[in-house]
Amino acid sequence: MHDVRQTAFDIIHRLRSAGTQRAVYAELRRTGAIFGYDAFLIGGLPQSPNENLSDCSLISGWPIGWAQRYQERNHLHRDPVIRYIRATTEPFLWQEAATRGDGHGLTVMNEAREYGLREGFCVPFHELDGGEAGVSFGGTQVRLSDDARAGLHLVAIYAMSRAKAIARRMQDDDAADRAFAGLTDREVECLKWAAAGKTAWETSVILSISARTVEHHLAAAARKLNAASRVQSVAEALRRGIIS
Repeated sequence: MHDVRQTAFDIIHRLRSAGTQRAVYAELRRTGAIFGYDAFLIGGLPQSPNENLSDCSLISGWPIGWAQRYQERNHLHRDPVIRYIRATTEPFLWQEAATRGDGHGLTVMNEAREYGLREGFCVPFHELDGGEAGVSFGGTQVRLSDDARAGLHLVAIYAMSRAKAIARRMQDDDAADRAFAGLTDREVECLKWAAAGKTAWETSVILSISARTVEHHLAAAARKLNAASRVQSVAEALRRGIIS
């Protein structure tokens, strides 16, 4: 690789100006051809046993099949890379984490190989508020010189920074949309579960409220969204970005 430092700074410059998750994704996809990785993931670490990949992922460049299997089998709580992020502040190769994993962790690593993720490099993040996160790069062969490793470390730092900034902006926009519509947090929750296909009774069980209360919240949301039906309420909330 020619002039790793300049290459890394050029990538960082483009990441700093990225305004959307799609732009960050596209830049990291291009960067893979330079540093030799095939896939990547930017995400936080789970804070509870109920969280899964979809809850923690900010930007995913994993193979679709692997992301689905990872989600279905709840590998987030078995992945040795995730465990090792909690134990170190230094970037590391996946194999360093694999040697410290248990049988479940080795299963995750072996399954990842089926999707072309045989080797990888991960940059951990530990926030002042106690939050933990990581940027992980994987592929069939991820062989990094010391300079390339340092360069990819810098790229990961800026990619995480942009991904988090964009996520915060999106959350602020969502909050503004909710405020504009006048929806309460509970009304938004009920709309989200309705969008997921849950009945009022199923939603009541999930939220630990009565089905009648769920119906009340959905009716109130419909009025505020000027919707004539539950389906239209969900469609309008999706259109405005109030739910996703």
